[in-house]
Amino acid sequence: MQEQALLEKAIGESGRLVALEPFGHGSIARFSIDRGEHAGDWFVDTSRQPVAKETGFVVRTREGLVARIWKHPLDPRLPALRTAVDPERLARISGAAGSSGRIEARVLAYRPGRRAVVRLTQHSTHLFVKVVRPAEAEDLVAIHEACRSVGVPAPEVVHWSPAGVVVVRDAVGTPGPVAAARMPASELIDAVDALRARLATVPTRRIARASVATRIDWHLERMMLALPDRAADVRTLASVIIADARRAGPSRVIHGDLHIGQLFFAGRAVSSVIDVDTAGLGDPADDAAAFVGHAIASAARNEVAGRTGDASLLYELASTAAERWLGDPHARALTALHLLGHGIRAAERSPRAAHVLLDEALDMAGIAA
Repeated sequence: MQEQALLEKAIGESGRLVALEPFGHGSIARFSIDRGEHAGDWFVDTSRQPVAKETGFVVRTREGLVARIWKHPLDPRLPALRTAVDPERLARISGAAGSSGRIEARVLAYRPGRRAVVRLTQHSTHLFVKVVRPAEAEDLVAIHEACRSVGVPAPEVVHWSPAGVVVVRDAVGTPGPVAAARMPASELIDAVDALRARLATVPTRRIARASVATRIDWHLERMMLALPDRAADVRTLASVIIADARRAGPSRVIHGDLHIGQLFFAGRAVSSVIDVDTAGLGDPADDAAAFVGHAIASAARNEVAGRTGDASLLYELASTAAERWLGDPHARALTALHLLGHGIRAAERSPRAAHVLLDEALDMAGIAA
C-alpha cells in the first residue's frame, strides 16, 4: 500500500499496519515497529490538511505535499499529547500544584489528528486527560457543562488549558458491559432511551461528530480491499445503503458515538455517560446505529474468540435495541455502515470476524449473503 511504501522510504522500515482511518482528502495509517531504533507506533498522514508545526518527516513533490510522517506521541495536531503521556512531566506539574507521588499515564484511546484520552492514576485516584486540537478545548468544556446543566451525567471538568487539554473526573457507577450482564436487555435499553431523551434537551448549537453516512464511499472501498473475495456482496450492499443513508427528519442533540462502553449504571438508570466530546446537533438515527453496530461487532468478536456466553448477551442487547430503534430503512442503512467500519478494523487481525460483520451488514440491509 502507498502509506507503507512512504514509511519505508522515510525511515527504512515498512512496519506492520495496525489501523487506517479516513482523514481530510486521504487517510491516516498507523504502523507498529516492534524492535530496533525505530521501535514504536508510526503514522502516515495523506490528508494534505495543514498543521501549525511539523513534528516529523514531510514528503513533497513538485505538485505539493504528499504526506507527513510522525512517531507517537509527536502528533502535529495534538501538541499537548507529548506532555500527557510523559510521567516525568506530569509529576512536575503535579508537584507544582502541591501533590506528590508517582503518576501512571496510560493511553486509553487515540485517534490520530483528532483526540486522545489518557488516564492518570496517582494515589489510586483516576483523572482523565482529553487531548484535543488547541482550538477545540474551550468548546469541549462548554459541551460538558451544557450536558450537566440539564441532568445529563457527563463527567465534571476539573481543569482545562487552551493548549488542548481538558481534565475530567472518573465516571460513577457500574460499567456498561458489566451492567449488560446483570440487567435484562429491555431495562438497559429503557435507561438508554431516557438518556437519549435528556440529551435532546441539551442547550447547544454545536454540531455532532460527522455522520457515518458522510463516508459511504470510503467504507465500501475499504471493505472490498479488506475482503476482495466478497466484492460482489459489498457492491450489492452499496446500492441499498446509498439509497437509504440520507437523513430525512430534523436534527436534534445526540451523543455522536453512543455505545455500551460509554455508559455507566446505578440501579436501572445511567449514572455517567463519557466522551460527550462528540455530542451536538445531528441525526438521531446515528446514535441508534452506532449503539447497535457496536453491540453486534462486540458480539461477533466474542463469538469468533469462543466466548459464546458473552456473545449471546451482546447479540440479545443488539436485538432488543434494533427492535426498538431500527424501524426504518434509514436507520438500518446507517447500522450496516457502522458494521462495515467495524469489519474493516477487524480484517487485519481476524478475517473471520470481518466476514461475520459483512454478513451482519447484509442481513441488516435485508440482503442474503
